[in-house]
Parts: sequence; C-alpha cells; structure tokens
Amino acid sequence: MSARVVAFAAAGVALAMLAGLLDIAQGQGDVPLGDVWSALFNRGESLNDALVLDIRLPRAAAGIVAGFALAGAAIILQAITRNPLAEPATLGLTAGGALAVTLVAAYATLAPGAPTIAVAFVGVAVGTALIGTMAAAGGGGVRLILAGMAVGLALAAGTAAVRLTKETETSGLFLWGAGSLLQNGWGPLTAGALIAAPALLATLLLTRSLDVAVLGEHTARALGQRAGLVQLASVTLAAVLTAVAVGLVGPIAFVGILAGGLARAARPKGHLQALLVALPWGAAILLAADVAGRVITGLDTETPAGVVCALIGAPVLVIVAKRLRGEVGQQLDTRASGARWRPRAALLAALLLPVAIIASLCLGEIDIGPGEVVKSIFGSGSPLGEIALESRAPRLAVALLGGACLAASGTVLQAAVRNPFAGPELAGVVGGASVGAFLVLLVYPDAPTLVLPFASFAGALLAMAAVLALAGGTSPTRLALIGLAVTAACSAVTMLMLLNAQPAAATAITWLIGSTYATSWADFRMLLVPAVILLPLVFLAVRRLDVLMLDDDLSRSLGLHTSRTRALLLAAGAALGAAAVAVCGAIAFVGLLAPHAARLLAGGNHRRSLPMAMVLGALLLGLADTVGRTVLAPTEIPSGLIVSLIGAPYLAVLLWRSRTA
Repeated sequence: MSARVVAFAAAGVALAMLAGLLDIAQGQGDVPLGDVWSALFNRGESLNDALVLDIRLPRAAAGIVAGFALAGAAIILQAITRNPLAEPATLGLTAGGALAVTLVAAYATLAPGAPTIAVAFVGVAVGTALIGTMAAAGGGGVRLILAGMAVGLALAAGTAAVRLTKETETSGLFLWGAGSLLQNGWGPLTAGALIAAPALLATLLLTRSLDVAVLGEHTARALGQRAGLVQLASVTLAAVLTAVAVGLVGPIAFVGILAGGLARAARPKGHLQALLVALPWGAAILLAADVAGRVITGLDTETPAGVVCALIGAPVLVIVAKRLRGEVGQQLDTRASGARWRPRAALLAALLLPVAIIASLCLGEIDIGPGEVVKSIFGSGSPLGEIALESRAPRLAVALLGGACLAASGTVLQAAVRNPFAGPELAGVVGGASVGAFLVLLVYPDAPTLVLPFASFAGALLAMAAVLALAGGTSPTRLALIGLAVTAACSAVTMLMLLNAQPAAATAITWLIGSTYATSWADFRMLLVPAVILLPLVFLAVRRLDVLMLDDDLSRSLGLHTSRTRALLLAAGAALGAAAVAVCGAIAFVGLLAPHAARLLAGGNHRRSLPMAMVLGALLLGLADTVGRTVLAPTEIPSGLIVSLIGAPYLAVLLWRSRTA
C-alpha cells in the first residue's frame, strides 16, 4: 500500500473523528468537548452525560454507519458499471427505498411491525431491477446515470403522492425524507450496524473479484471468473448497504460520488485499497455535512445532512462533467427502437384529443351531458352547466397548453442533447422554477397570485443559463451531466427553503408537485404569450433538429453551425418548459415521455414528431387534470402526481426498450 493511499485513509479517519466530536458537542445546548470525552469513557448521572450518550452519540454513530454503507455501495456500483458517477442516489436506488418506507408508514397493514431497513431493502431492490435492465444490456456511461435519475424521479413522485394523500400518517418522515441523522434511540442503529458489518466484510472479500470485473465481462470469463455470480453478489451487497443507509438516515445523495472520487485521487492499486480509503471518507463527509447543517441555519433549527450533501455534491458533479474526455463526443441516440411513421396510430391519437376535451368538460363532481356542454359553450345552457363549465374550461385550457409546451420543450432538448432521457426535469428547468417560486413564498408569503409564475419563469431561465455557462460549450454529454448537477443543487435549495417556510409549506408542496387547480383564463393568457412567440420558432427549426441528431462532424459537413444552433434551440426549449412550469407547477415526465411516444408513432422526422408530441403532451396533462379532480371528488389530486404515476410504468418500458437502442 503506497504512502499516498495511507495518507488519504488516515486523513479520512482523522476528519471523521473530528467531525464526530463536533457533531456530539454542538446542538441547542452545547456540550464542552471535555464533558463529551468524560461521558464517552466515564459515564455519570449528569444531564450532559445523558444528552451525549442517549441523543448525540446515536446521531454521530448513525453518520458513521450510513457513511460507510453509502461509500461501500458506491465503490461496488462504480466497479460493476465502470462509471465514476454511479452511486445509490444517481441510480435511483435510494428513491426506491424511500418509497417503500413511506408506503409502509402510510399503510401500516402492508407490513405491520416490519423493520425499516428490511422495508427499505424491498424498495431498493425495485430500483435496482428497473435500472438493471440497462446495465445488463451494456447501457452504461452517461446514459445509465440519466436513466437512473429518471427512475429516481419516478419513484420520488410516487413517494410524494403517498405523502400528500396520507399526510397525517407520514408527517414523521419529513426530516428523514430530506436525509437526517437524527435517531430515536439505539435500537434501529444497532440493527443497522449488525447488518452493515457483515455486508462490508463481504465487500472487502469481493474486491479481488471486482478488480477482474472492471476488465469487462468477456475478459473476466476468459480469466475464469463466474461473471454472473460476481455481478449478482455485488448488486446484492450494494442493495443491502443502501437499504441500511436509507433506513437509518433517509435518502442522501452524492456521498458515494464524493467518497469514490477521493478514493480514486489516492491512486489505489485495486478495489481493496479504494474501499479502505472511501469508507472513512464516507463517514467524514456525512458527519461534516451534519455539523455544517446546524451552522448554516443556526443550532436551534435542523438542516438535514442530505440537503448539505447535495449542495456540496452538485459542484463536484459539475467539475467531473467539465473534466470528462472519453464520453464527451459520444452520440446518445434519441431515436426510438423501431420508430417509423404510423399514420393510423397518429391519427387515432390526434382524434383522442377532442374526445378527451369533451369528456373533461362533462366529468366532475357534477356530471354534465355533452349536449349541455355544447349549449353552455354557446351561452344557452342551464345555469348549473355554465357554472361547472366556467370552473373546468380554464383549467383544462391551461393543462392542454401546458402539456403541449412541456412536450415541445422535451422534444427540443432531447434532440439538442441527443439523449432520450433529457427534458425539462433533468435540464435544470423544473428545479430552477421551483427555487424561484419557493423564494417568493419564503420572502413574501402574501404575494399576489401573478408574482409566483413570473418568479418561477425567471428561476427556470436562470438555471438553464447556468447550465449553458457551466458547460462551457454545447457538448451533449457535458450538458446532460451539468443539467443533473444544477437540478440537484436546485432541489437542495428548495428543500432548505421549504424547511424555513412552514406557513407557506402547503402551498409550496402543492406547487412543487404540480397542479392545475384554480387556474384561470388569466393564467392561460400568461402561458399563451410565450407559446405564440416560441412555438413558431421551434417549428421553423425542425430541419435543424433533424440534423442535430446526427454526429456533430456530419452536422457541420451539412452546413449547420452546430454550437450556435444547439445553444439557441436549448434556450427556446428551456423557455417553453419554464413558461409551462411557471403556470402549472413543477410537473415532471410530460417533457420526458411525450417526445418518445411521438417518435414511436411519427418516426424520427421532427416535422411529424414535434406536433405529435405536442398533441400527446396536451392529452396526457389534460387527462391527468380530469382524473385528478374526478377520482376522489371533491378531493383534488394534483395533476403532476397523476402524470408521474402514469409516467413511472411507461419509463420502465422505455428503459427495457432502450437496451437495444
């Protein structure tokens, strides 16, 4: 073992010890370090002794166990995927664990008395299965990370749906869901440590096999390794370690990326040395984040370590993306497998739109017949029909136009970045809009209704501008990764503001999930203005979108100024997404799924696929609005949740199909 590796490992141990002592000493009532030391080794009956041993020490110990688990899982995942950005959060595993725990908390009869870690393992296994379809088929690199983030979005949307519909039952998960080290005694922590210890020991024993596995499956088999068995053991250990971390401290991102990056900086010879460096650094990072969280907002409030880790990890991801060399020029195909022009299917989809509009106007808490709807439109209907129509028509119009704009935004972004998993959700647009909206709710809770859309629109444009500026060019891969980093940073800032905006928390959460509730004709006109300006410009550029899908060198040979065209189209796509999110809230998946479905029906030619995507986006969000206000009437389900619940299974199908793309 080289001196550099020893130095890195020793530095991690020292920082973990220092951060652990500070974590125990600080809080609403500071405990002198001398008293901490005395309590640890000579327990008395003083209040400080009880505070240290029963409250502060379990918290610090949870940071160590979870930090070890996240770092160990990251080393395994980075080895089997041969991807330095792989970790439980970027592959959607932590989101799966969080969803499972939330479900059991909301519906206790699903698994009465089940340990949290066991429940989290089931959810992690689901996330592993979803993302494993790509890894097993060789879908690696940035494509795998983008797919993992998309899976994470789907699972997180499911978590949000459960928490919204079962608010009372899941109220105790608020801090845990943001990634908090706070513990309720020693019981869960002891169980987690007893599970993590043998899993980490098994990981240490597996490192020799990982050294061979990184050479590739064919080489590993040639060297006599049972590659399938090694992959199964690796994935199982990573899932167990992730479940321990999620069960103890909630879903926390970037600890694995940071610890793995520091391990690589030590230049280890093999995965055993890398693991020995990463483990103490994982604990050090998590404990330091917990200490920093109380420094950021003061000792009297709780800023979860998960928020701090995201704020630290996002800039690191930007640095990694800017240093990428091998994959920067890689073309990420946006063409759907088997996509071709299907006129009958496309016509059927287009005809469904007016049918859906009529159905939406008819259905609700009070049903209206189609004839009555037509009469009300022309002013000759019954008073009850006209009242119902007045409340449904504007929100339906907003949903249709918002869905069309989100779909157009996703189509443009996917073509410009050449990645089927790109979209407003993963390009910083939705995250930036959320920050803008939450900032208004935090600073000016009683702001006029029109202020919120303008603030979110400005936030979305600033986020996309940050993505373009940080990318330092228009490389598709770099843009995609930096979009992920900005999205993660925006999510952390949003959570930080949400923790400090309790009076406006209900409004903020509803907007964050995405809802067309109570939208009016004024909202429709506000969205119509950017749509009328930007959509014609996008339609004029459909040929350029087709060319951009080709290799950059080929695009230039066809006379296209690639960088300038991509930047302009990215700006237009971001503006469309920002306008829709500003009015409809942070609705996910429309911009991701509608373009892909459109390519299946209309082929890869944007002259056909762009309008088809807009029709499908309008149809999707319009139906979501209708379902959301009718299924549990008079209770409203935010349309963003309905879209996410539809999008999650479709995303699974998309991942399965993309194996051969």
